[in-house]
Amino acid sequence: MATRTGAGKSAPKTPKATTAKKSTATKKATPAKAPKKAAAPKKSAAPKKSAAPKKTAAPKKSAAPKKSAAPKKSAAPKAATSRRGAKVDLAAAAQTASEMAKSGAVVNHIAFVVDRSGSMSGIRSKVIAAFNAQLAECRKNSESLAQQTFVSFYTFQTTVDPPRFFAKPIADVSSLTELRCTGTTALLDATGQAIVDLSSMPSAELDNVSFLVLVLTDGAENNSRKYKSTLKGMIEKVQATGRWTFAFLTPPGDEATLAGFGIPLGNIRAWETTQAGIKQLGQAMQQGLQNFYQARSKGQKAIVGVFTTDLSTVSTTEVKTTLTEATGSFVTLPVAADCDIRTLVEKSLGNGSFKKGNGYYELTKPELVQEYKEIAIVEKASGKIYVGDDARTLLGLPIGARIKVRAGDHAGFAVYVQSTSVNRRLVAGTTLLYRK
Repeated sequence: MATRTGAGKSAPKTPKATTAKKSTATKKATPAKAPKKAAAPKKSAAPKKSAAPKKTAAPKKSAAPKKSAAPKKSAAPKAATSRRGAKVDLAAAAQTASEMAKSGAVVNHIAFVVDRSGSMSGIRSKVIAAFNAQLAECRKNSESLAQQTFVSFYTFQTTVDPPRFFAKPIADVSSLTELRCTGTTALLDATGQAIVDLSSMPSAELDNVSFLVLVLTDGAENNSRKYKSTLKGMIEKVQATGRWTFAFLTPPGDEATLAGFGIPLGNIRAWETTQAGIKQLGQAMQQGLQNFYQARSKGQKAIVGVFTTDLSTVSTTEVKTTLTEATGSFVTLPVAADCDIRTLVEKSLGNGSFKKGNGYYELTKPELVQEYKEIAIVEKASGKIYVGDDARTLLGLPIGARIKVRAGDHAGFAVYVQSTSVNRRLVAGTTLLYRK
């Protein structure tokens, strides 16, 4: 800078005597001349030497805030940017899946629609773990049952994010590693967007293609705008094809609202954001997927009891060939009036005869059956009792998981569930199986 000042002074050839004055004048005049003299260089070099804008790192570093964590921390812009790119491939992914579907194989499209609103932040790590476990469940069932599975993954908060991936072969789907939580809950819009994307696929009308839309949220709908008024009709339209299944994991109290949109009650499972509730959430998702895949292996294209095992599909022949007859190991006790299990046993067999775990009560209504409880099946015509480790598998009950079971109106047999309580209430008109 000193060199430039000297050069500026040597440029006008003036006497030294006037230098002092000119220096004063220069300081006043220079601003007028300097900009003009500098103007030439600025016009010729400004674009290059516009070091002011370049060196005013402030503007460029102010650009940093643009690239700065502001958008990145807001996750929405970052997600939108990366997912817009993915959305461009939506048609290509759909075409690939459609080409594979033309083989005639059993094809399943499973769309996970996951809430990432602010209230999910406290449980996001557990939700990520549960989701990854379900990916493993999809891979296992796809391979063991020789079914093709394509997975789509949607997230939503105040708005619906473009899908992170769409119609991706299950073998190529990576585990989820992050779930940034913010905003409110556009639950209905997210469901509607999944329907729009999936139903627009070229293979959506093929008879061998079925869809499962699995929605997970910890809160009620509070911000949908786009599909709120039309979602019911959208769901009814695709369900009418007989190839679409919707399943919702929601907080308690939302069952009636979702049923109003055409979702069967057997496809709605309430859960709470407690440690026990989150464990049950994972078990319910696992069971839901198992039920879906098993139904597809039997030729079904949609199910209405994702989270409920309906025993009406089980035949007496299957019971007899799969389980061990154990009629002689039990005594059958009629329940004349509502009472607890200990009272009935000791009244019928004598004081001190009751042992916890030896009684099996008759299933009369949809009921949550814990993973550790044994199952007994009675053939109504003969009264023969069948038991065994395969009873749970036969009835569609997962090993190591609890599931709601609906006995249904089955003419061939009745189902009995082991009681591990001394106070279990028995229903009048039923019977109790008690192991001798």
